[in-house]
Amino acid sequence: AESLTTNEAKQYETSTPSKENEMQNINQTEIATETSLQPEEPVQIPASKVNHQLGDKAAYLIIPKIQKKYSVYWGADDKVLKKGVGMFVSDLTTTPSGNGHTVLSGHRDTVFTELGQLKENDQLIVEYENKTYTYKINKHWITDSEDRTVIVEKSEPTLTLTTCYPFDYIGDAPDRYIIESSLLSIR
Repeated sequence: AESLTTNEAKQYETSTPSKENEMQNINQTEIATETSLQPEEPVQIPASKVNHQLGDKAAYLIIPKIQKKYSVYWGADDKVLKKGVGMFVSDLTTTPSGNGHTVLSGHRDTVFTELGQLKENDQLIVEYENKTYTYKINKHWITDSEDRTVIVEKSEPTLTLTTCYPFDYIGDAPDRYIIESSLLSIR
């Protein structure tokens, strides 16, 4: 057992309810417990509802392991991807502040040439709207270019990076290299 100082003991004494108030507090606690609402789930805001213009610089992606910092542009069409990394915009995806699934895409032969060097537990950092979102890589995999199970809603804040695969393929690559990561912190 830990010993309390005199001041600590006095703090406990003054915060301990009297016998008269104890029953009242118990009854109020029971009522409060019965009527309290569960904590609300964070509301997800689809990226399609955010006010950015296609091609505008929206964020930065920092990958410490490969010592790279990329500008991230709003949208992921061919024109945007020629500029750099694109943030996929749909009703299924969110921005980092949207509490859901943020998807960033880039060409394997320009911005994402070194993506294959990343492993589980490596960190990805996104700077968006004056906040820094730090993610930890959970897994990576290769899938067919027609796979529609990658860009889906997620219940937890998730960052997914996508690029064409194989990395050294010439022409339109048949597969996609996917990295999925979960949010560690926001500051």
